[in-house]
Amino acid sequence: MGRVAIVAGCWYLLWMAAASVFGALTSPPSRGVPHALYFGMLHGAWLALLTSFAWPWVMPAAIDRWMHG
Repeated sequence: MGRVAIVAGCWYLLWMAAASVFGALTSPPSRGVPHALYFGMLHGAWLALLTSFAWPWVMPAAIDRWMHG
């Protein structure tokens, strides 16, 4: 179960970081960086949750074997 938690944590961090970068790049300067990071982290968490069903299709076989091994 611990390996599954590690992979799930990495999945969430990946989406939250990607969405934070996107939020920082698209946010108006008047809103500030904290708003952009919060926007990105919030939407990244939702994206991670909604795309978690796609793990079997996008996860490399080596990580899948490690996770379940």
